[in-house]
Formats: sequence, C-alpha cells, structure tokens
Amino acid sequence: MANKLQRRHLSILFLAKNLRKFWLNLHLMLALSVGFVFVIFGLTGSFNIFYYELNELGLPAIKQSSQDLRSLDDVMQTVKTANPQRNGGWAIVLPGYLSDYLWIEYPKPEETQDELFAPLEILVNPYTSEIIDQHFWGQTLFSLIYELHADFMMGKIGKEVGEQAFKVVCFFGVFLFISCLSGLYLWWPLTGKFKQALSIKPDASRERYYFDLHKITGFYSSVLLLILAFTGFAFSYKDYVTPLVSVFSSIEKDHLKNPPLKSEVLDSVSPISIAQAVAIADQVFPGAELRGVNTPDGKEGVYMVAKRQAGEANRKRPRSKVWIDQYSGAVLAVQDPNQFTAGETFMNILWPLHDGQILGLTGRILWCLVGFAPLILYVTGILRWLQKRRVADKKLAKERRLG
Repeated sequence: MANKLQRRHLSILFLAKNLRKFWLNLHLMLALSVGFVFVIFGLTGSFNIFYYELNELGLPAIKQSSQDLRSLDDVMQTVKTANPQRNGGWAIVLPGYLSDYLWIEYPKPEETQDELFAPLEILVNPYTSEIIDQHFWGQTLFSLIYELHADFMMGKIGKEVGEQAFKVVCFFGVFLFISCLSGLYLWWPLTGKFKQALSIKPDASRERYYFDLHKITGFYSSVLLLILAFTGFAFSYKDYVTPLVSVFSSIEKDHLKNPPLKSEVLDSVSPISIAQAVAIADQVFPGAELRGVNTPDGKEGVYMVAKRQAGEANRKRPRSKVWIDQYSGAVLAVQDPNQFTAGETFMNILWPLHDGQILGLTGRILWCLVGFAPLILYVTGILRWLQKRRVADKKLAKERRLG
C-alpha cells in the first residue's frame, strides 16, 4: 500500500513537472516570437488612451468667455464654407470630455478614399466657430501611432489590406491571453509563499532583481492585460464572442449597429436644422448630455443625435442615440442602453473596457500605465532567458571538459 502511494505521488510530481515545463516552453516561445509585438501594442495603446488631448497639445488654449457656445448650425456653416466641395454627412463630437475643441469629421474624403480609415478631422473653437486645425487622419504623429496600433498602418496601403491587418492585430489578443495565463501559472508559488512571490528580494543580485521584477509586473498587470487581450480580440471576432455571451443572455442581431434608415424626401420642404434635431432628441432623452451629432449624408440621409445618460460607460461616444428624418423631424429609431439585455450591455462596454473609460480618468491613467507592462515583461524576460542560457552553456562546457 505504501509503495502504491509512493508511486502515485511520484507520478503526480512527474506530471506536474512536465506540465510546468510545457507552459514554460509555451510562455518562452510566445515571448520570443511575438513578445515585441505586445510591446508595440502596449506603448501605442498608452498613447491612444489620450488621443484627443495629445492632438490638442500646442493648440491655442480655449478661453471660456461669458458668451454662450456657438450653435452647431453656425459652426457647420463655417466648416462647410471652408470645405464647399464636401457635400456628404459630417460627424460632430462635442467638447467637455477628453477634448476642449469641437471635433468635426468628414468620414469619407475623396483624397483618402482608397485608405481603410482616413477621415478629415477639423478642430473648431466652440466659442468662436474658428477653425484652429484641419488634417487628414494619418497625417499627424498621434494618428499614425493609433493606426500602428490598429492595423500596423496597413490601412494606408488599401482597404482590403487594412481590414486583413486589423483582423491579424485583433487575433494577437489570443496570444496575449495565453501568454498571461501561462505566466500566472508559472508565477503561482507551489510553496504557498505568496508574500515572497509578490515582492522584490532586498539586496538581491541583478539577475534575481530582473526575475522578481518580471514576476510582480506580470502579476499586478495580468487582470488588465487579460481584459485588453479579450476586448481586442472581440473587436474583429464578435461572431465568435457573441454566441458565447448569448448562452448567458440574449443578444439581438445587429442591435448595436447603426440601422439602415432613410429620410422621406420632400422637395418642397427644407431640412430641419441641427438645433431642431437636437431638440427632438431632447424629448426622447430629457436631461441627457449632448455628445455628438451626425448630419444627413445626402438627400435621403438622416440625423443621428448621440446623448449620454447617467451611468453610461462610454463617455466620449455614448450609445443613447436618436435617428431623425431630416425633413419631417420624425423619430425613425432609438437606441437606449437602459433597455439592453445583460448580453448587449456586455458587448456595449467592450470599448470602454479596452481604453479605461469605464472607470473615468482614473481608469484611463491606470490603463495607460499598464500599457508599459509588456515592455518591462519583455526586457526582463529576455534578460532572464539569456542569463539561464549562459548558465546552461557554462554547465555544458564543463561537462565536455570533464568528459
């Protein structure tokens, strides 16, 4: 009986040793093959969290005067006068969160029509309607950093190439997820000495310092890195994520997409103003904060007014939306996050989870700091690997001399 127990104990130890060796090799393989890509994603992601603020660096400070903000109709008149050749719809993002300026985008300019995503971005002083800056996406340093993060800048080559690159970038979330899980498994102290596993040994050698720094950085950043990996994967592979979430809560197909709507063209009727469209949306979501307006794209286009109700996780581009006929002012569709199922709510917060908006400024700062974790993990991991290789090489050389 004692021999059986002993053999079983030895078998368990053997399996545990081999399992640990498997995860160690997998963790090392991912680090050596795609670890540097994680570094790029982490650093660029940290910049992207403050995309609006960074793009406004160096621009004149907005001096709030006693006068009211200029009406959006006046602002758009200024913008259209400066861009008379652009007759399509415009997207207006209001200041007050992440930015001091009005951000006005023309989604599909002719100059960049061959690129995956390259809208014209115009920054307007909300108090004077003065255009302060105007550029195409990808022509500023921070938009290039953003595009590097999103599709390795392949979107500039062409739409199809950019779409495939975006899918590849999102799929890297799988590798990051596995790397984090394997790292946690390897970190877990079998001796139960968690305090030692969560600290840097004082007066340790340089090699031990790198090892401890790798462990604690991996542990403390692991939860957020797992969230970033999952949400990043989900952006391009929702068809795989949605069925899984639907097991727990229903998700209406295409519920989170913009509905295909058209205005009923009335030649004898002038389109309503932006102010009128906003007033109609105010009746649907009274008291909610106005965050954005999309103007009609062509004669059959519709207004889309975005407002933020209390508690919405996405503060810059919220989901409380109203689509309005540009002639009659009729409400054509409404999207209300308070009416979402639990599954739809989960899918809706993927973006605020990815950029830290879900926790406001505190979350954004924390997410930004975690973006540097892959760099620390990569450098300390490589140094640890090289140190172990040097030890192994010395041992092998010694054995050869003795042999």
